Amino acid sequence: MEKLQKTITELNDKLEKKNKTPEEQDEEFEQFYECIKDIATHPVVLRMKLYPHHGVTNCYQHCLHVSYYNYIWCKALGLDARSAARAGMLHDLFLYDWHTHAKRTGDHFHGMTHPKRALMNAEKFFDLNSIERDIIINHMWPVTLFSVPRTKEGWITTLADKYCGSFETAQRKESDLVKKKRGMDRIVERFSYLVDTKR
Repeated sequence: MEKLQKTITELNDKLEKKNKTPEEQDEEFEQFYECIKDIATHPVVLRMKLYPHHGVTNCYQHCLHVSYYNYIWCKALGLDARSAARAGMLHDLFLYDWHTHAKRTGDHFHGMTHPKRALMNAEKFFDLNSIERDIIINHMWPVTLFSVPRTKEGWITTLADKYCGSFETAQRKESDLVKKKRGMDRIVERFSYLVDTKR
């Protein structure tokens, strides 16, 4: 796990060392927004805001975080950043509160079953390519032992999901500064601003 954290930190440091101007950062965020706006503003996807996820983060915010890191990491590595961003926004489209799910349904294996539910929901509303399907169905590896990512973008999503989830879980109340350190609050704020101004 330490090696994984070191790899992620090095990738983030590499991206930050490019010393992008605020204008360049805004342009990159606009490009990210263009990739996912139809998904992120879809009524079914917006329902994810109703379900708590990690710490004080709701499911929608978590998917937005993963989507953004997928985008910038895949773009930096020359991979399909668009597909990674789109699938990142859909990877947890299971539409229930997993904290109470087992008690209500008897399904005690949410961690292993929700990727299939998310893929079924995503396929109802969006045309997915093979990379996007791979990302959604395999993002929980190694919890889902035999559902191993088959694409590089799938592996990036597995990392981004754990990375974002760990920071979100560490922030147990709004006053904690954990997510602010990694800039995750800025992702949600900038995205909300773009959605509001593009209407």
